[in-house]
Amino acid sequence: MTLGRRVTIAQVAESSGVSPATVSRALNHPELVNPRTLARINASIRSLGYGGAGAAGDGGLIVVNLPWLDNPFYSEIVHGARVAASDAGYDLLISWDNITNDTARSFCSTLRRCGASGVITTSPLSAEAIQAVEAVVPLVQCAERRTDVDAPYVTVDDNLAAQRATEHLISCGCRRLAIVAGSNDFKFSRERLEGFVEVTRAHDVSVLPGWILQVPDNSYALAYSALVHLFDSGEVPDGIFAVSDTFGAAVVRAAHMTGIEIPRDLKVVGFDNAELSTMLTPTLTTVNQPRYRMGFSACRLLLDLLAGNERGAGSMVLETELIVRESTVGEAAPAGA
Repeated sequence: MTLGRRVTIAQVAESSGVSPATVSRALNHPELVNPRTLARINASIRSLGYGGAGAAGDGGLIVVNLPWLDNPFYSEIVHGARVAASDAGYDLLISWDNITNDTARSFCSTLRRCGASGVITTSPLSAEAIQAVEAVVPLVQCAERRTDVDAPYVTVDDNLAAQRATEHLISCGCRRLAIVAGSNDFKFSRERLEGFVEVTRAHDVSVLPGWILQVPDNSYALAYSALVHLFDSGEVPDGIFAVSDTFGAAVVRAAHMTGIEIPRDLKVVGFDNAELSTMLTPTLTTVNQPRYRMGFSACRLLLDLLAGNERGAGSMVLETELIVRESTVGEAAPAGA
């Protein structure tokens, strides 16, 4: 591969002493750039031999950063980003790396070596890490977001979606609720837990201290183990909100193994509407996220930044939808049916 040898916008920006976004603006809308700055950028372009996007038959390389490869939630995000990138002549590269303040410099070095044009991140980056990446290439946040930085984002209202999921459980007659959440490092888990707590308090619904389970790394195995322990304790909730369909699947399996029938004894709501939610018995009531649209829109925002169209790169909060299935209403199908 010759990607690492191609002169990138990031290299032109570093040579010129400006941001990558300013270089993109100079290439696409030079009339908007200060004449002295434009002259400096053009001098760097000539000295470095930058040929521009598409000079070698491709638009460049977009890096999609994922915290986990084994989480089915991200597949449709990547699919949407890939379609948008391909339509614009860009290639897509997947990076599996939970970027921290300590590893941001290494990640930025990788971006330079591979000639990346921009980054879409689904990881919970700190403000410092985001700023470090933005000093090299434009960045868009997807699913996760920070509002204390300028980087645009595409996400959903996790708090509101969790409130609706919890209210559905209460409307089904549940009065003893539990939640299977993830790490508070992730916005999705933190805000879904907050929405769950807000609704249970508003409705004076019982949530015992041991019924707020927080499982790291979206691990099915750890969630299953914790749920079996909960169900064997003798204090069993009548409704569970799982902040992912992976956790929802763990609830269904643990209930089956401990003789709890869903939805008669226990009602369950998941989150994501991943394909596995329809493979379970009973099928899983869940919150649908427009994952394909999230990835597609995030990539389009990044392409706007790369084109110097910062006005068009506005953040987006997309709608969710509660998908009601057998785990909260109706009769579950017999095992093996």
